[in-house]
Amino acid sequence: MNEHTTVEANSTLPGAHLPSNALIDTVTLDLLTQWRCEDATDDPEKIRAAEQELAEFKRAMNENRTLSGEPPLFP
Repeated sequence: MNEHTTVEANSTLPGAHLPSNALIDTVTLDLLTQWRCEDATDDPEKIRAAEQELAEFKRAMNENRTLSGEPPLFP
């Protein structure tokens, strides 16, 4: 059986905004940290491409919401 580790929230962990009696899934936090490290880059071209992709995503989301009569998510 796979054991999941949890710890009580405190100010040194991500999610410190949770109530002090909240439990944090450290396995998930460790995986997210690993993914962030794997995706990290200093390559200006990759950063530019990622920023462009994000801008296009936001534009498409706003367009879809505007067409359905909802306010945009990204001002």
